[in-house]
Amino acid sequence: MITNPFILTGDIPEPYFCDRQEETKRLITAITGGENICMVSPRRMGKSKLVKHCYRQTPLCEDYYCFYIDLLHTASLRDFAFAFGKCVFEALQPMGEKVAMEFLRVVKSLTASFTLDPISGMPQLSLSLSDNIAPEFTFENIFRYLENADKPCVVCFDEFQQIANYQEKNVEALLRGYIQHLGNTHFVYSGSERHMLYEMFGAHTRPFYRSTGFIELNAIALDKYTEFVQYWFQQYNKTIDAELIALIYSVAEGNTFALQKICHELFAALQENETANRELLQTVVNNIIETESSRYERMLSHIPARQQELLKAIAQENRVEKIMSGQFIRKYGLSSSSSVQNAIKRLLDMDLVTLDNKQYFIDDIFFRMYLRRISH
Repeated sequence: MITNPFILTGDIPEPYFCDRQEETKRLITAITGGENICMVSPRRMGKSKLVKHCYRQTPLCEDYYCFYIDLLHTASLRDFAFAFGKCVFEALQPMGEKVAMEFLRVVKSLTASFTLDPISGMPQLSLSLSDNIAPEFTFENIFRYLENADKPCVVCFDEFQQIANYQEKNVEALLRGYIQHLGNTHFVYSGSERHMLYEMFGAHTRPFYRSTGFIELNAIALDKYTEFVQYWFQQYNKTIDAELIALIYSVAEGNTFALQKICHELFAALQENETANRELLQTVVNNIIETESSRYERMLSHIPARQQELLKAIAQENRVEKIMSGQFIRKYGLSSSSSVQNAIKRLLDMDLVTLDNKQYFIDDIFFRMYLRRISH
């Protein structure tokens, strides 16, 4: 048994993975049935953990090659092509040098070289993408390689909506042009910007229109999470009652990461044969916010005063729809509707505020709590 069963980083071993049985079944059934899937959920609800969990299940782990590419920090088609190629290459390396080198032979725009690690002095393999070959050819060659693989392939593009922000304007059409002809490769397009993804896959004017099924990943049910938490507390001779778990669930608003973070810290604060209570929970939440406060302070120091004022106002409201209404502006002493309009655009661009179902909110629960505290 590990020290703390409420795992926050990396892949989650099977015994410590909470529920998602229906979503797991749906995703695996779709992939093995040849269906591409668009999976949508708020941030930190466990999309990437679910995909990697499915990759470890039969038959995917045995009969498929599985790849996961995070696009959140990509800014161009070139970034995307490099991330894709690097992911496939690294997944092939354990299969032997011959397999990995064959991939580089097919994808000629990628080259591998050995460099010295500046800290350890040990040689390390690094990849680079040629400046002389257009990224389009990199995609074409990667897809060709996957199509010729001896097993079907599954590719997850996480935060797929990011491609809509690329400097290039034809990325959706380019990708769709390749993907629609593939038979050996199946795709999961996951992301956290619901309105963007539903537009990309649901608008008849867009290239990916009606090309996938949909899975909407919502919060884990309270009863399932209660069972999970109580089981693991009991395994380590610790106690927590269902009423306190319901309070944690309410505080975290069902957000998977926030739930795990609070339970992780609460579990660590208890000794054997002790019982969790409200006072300890409050201490744990305060400590989480205190630990994060220096990061939040640095973040705010780079944001103009009017944007900070709007952030704090949104945090106070939890979710707000009529953000430029006179009532909202007067309530929080904001400057003007035009000022709010400019500020919210910047906050959305910086991913500090999320827009979903016409409502603006801060999806980082602990940041929202921090903003409320410094607003008083």
